[in-house]
Amino acid sequence: MEINVGCTLRYQMASATGFVFQIEAAKADSQFVKSELLTIPAGPDPSGYTSFVDAITSTRKVRAMLGPGVAEINYRATVDVDTTGFDPNSVYEFDFVNLPMDSLEYVAPSRYCPSDTFTQFANEVFGGIQRGHVRIQAISDWVYSHIGYQSGATGPSSTAVDVFHSGQGVCRDFAHLGISLCRALGIPARYASVYADGLVPQDFHAVFQAYLNGPTGGRWFTFDPTRMSSSDFVVRIAAGRDAADVAFAWPQGEVAFEAPQVFVEAMGRQDRTRSSLAIGN
Repeated sequence: MEINVGCTLRYQMASATGFVFQIEAAKADSQFVKSELLTIPAGPDPSGYTSFVDAITSTRKVRAMLGPGVAEINYRATVDVDTTGFDPNSVYEFDFVNLPMDSLEYVAPSRYCPSDTFTQFANEVFGGIQRGHVRIQAISDWVYSHIGYQSGATGPSSTAVDVFHSGQGVCRDFAHLGISLCRALGIPARYASVYADGLVPQDFHAVFQAYLNGPTGGRWFTFDPTRMSSSDFVVRIAAGRDAADVAFAWPQGEVAFEAPQVFVEAMGRQDRTRSSLAIGN
């Protein structure tokens, strides 16, 4: 399935300001970037911007100096995503001793995912469910059923514990709670920012991924507990322990900015079911 994605970001700066951007489609997770174009205006650094790819997550980072004045950043790409189906019953959890060492950090608690506080609850509710994709889907379904989507219900410092008790949140909060419940069961889980087809209004979206043993071996499987988009029609941008690792833009100073414009279109997709809920990150 070909998916066209992109974004436009606009900033105004009183002085030269450093930025880190994470907006390019990852070249991993069964997705192939067929074509892309990133345009960043010239800044005070004559060498332009610097690119870096994280060896573990394949997250692509760009560092740039921009300003002073107004700067517009544009990214467009066509990505071929493998949407081949699979039998969830054939996807299992790894025993702890067989987990790859580079997945272990995704079992530990993190800033927004204090998974150790959910150990008793997770085992009581999900401990008896078939281990593997079936159990992770049950966790995703539970989050969808028990957390209401509400813009403004949470803030930048809200954790999965806050969302669990309040029963409200936005996509990042749904993802954080799903991650926390997985990790409480010893399942590696990470946060992923994505371009997701079918969102109205369109914005950067958050999902979570669990590391499971499928027919072709270990891989990260995607789950969207908001049900705002199908996990088959997402293009991963960045992945990390939680939202602190995957911000689409990280300015090193005070800037004025407009809401990002995000573009996603799955080519040839017949099912155009769309959510009426806004997406918040």
